[in-house]
Amino acid sequence: MIASKVDPFPAADLEANRSGRLTDAQRTRLGRAARAGRKDEFIGALFCLGVGVVLLAAPGLSLNILIREGAGAAFLLVAVLLLRQAADGDSLTKDLRSGRVERLEGAIAKNTREVRGENSTYTLYYLEVAGQSFEVDSTTYNAAPEVGIVGLYTLPRSHAILNLERLPDRPLPAGATTSPASALGAIASMRSGDPEKAAEAQAELAAIRNAMQAERSAAAIPPPVGQRDPRPLAEAILGTWQTGPISTTFMPDGTLVTTLPGGRSHDGRWSIGSDGKLHSNSAGRETATDAWVAGDVLTISAEGQGMSYRRAAGH
Repeated sequence: MIASKVDPFPAADLEANRSGRLTDAQRTRLGRAARAGRKDEFIGALFCLGVGVVLLAAPGLSLNILIREGAGAAFLLVAVLLLRQAADGDSLTKDLRSGRVERLEGAIAKNTREVRGENSTYTLYYLEVAGQSFEVDSTTYNAAPEVGIVGLYTLPRSHAILNLERLPDRPLPAGATTSPASALGAIASMRSGDPEKAAEAQAELAAIRNAMQAERSAAAIPPPVGQRDPRPLAEAILGTWQTGPISTTFMPDGTLVTTLPGGRSHDGRWSIGSDGKLHSNSAGRETATDAWVAGDVLTISAEGQGMSYRRAAGH
């Protein structure tokens, strides 16, 4: 398909499309495409008609009479079929007459396929939603989100795409952002070989990332001073803190141990600098971050992202 310069997902048309209707702008644009298609069919019909007449009415041709008459009849039949289709209207014309808009909802997937011709190679672009595949131009392909849940608005016969909207992420199970079980389950679904399940799994992983981003952005906002541990940070931070499968222990001698999933650990050192920040060196990385303790929660914040750790039992 040739790339279009028209916005493939016009926000101004969404309200009408949600109501199952075409807008005037969409009718005008698609009407031009339908007329162009009918024009091509008329031209093709006239060509076939001309060839058929020549084959049947030109006795001077040096073709076997049976081959000539058979080929002529075939060209005339194709001409009749093309004329009938042009007169009745193709699927796009019929869609415009009905004006009905259909909606699909589901996880989106994007795919391409390289096609090799005799002298060149070109790319076919596809969007897949709710188990249905749509061939699109490169503009529509690039404008569509890579992953996530979408509402796709199409015409029922021609399957022309009218609009697309990114929908909110689906609710996640409790603990999805702190436990690896949800992510591991989604990764297993991605490898199932079922394209629809794989798209749903990719959408779930994206939802987990988005939820974690939101949690970390919220955690980066310091609470009022009155809600923080009144002790100096160098004292309040002592002990073991956990977030999901990761734990970090701050010891009074300035050493720290971070334990990762699988039991791997990294040793390092920590201190509270004159700037009030937590300075640490773990796994060879020097960092200086804001940190505070509120109740049984330690928050470490840097560059607008906060990571919250809960005090381990007995610490």
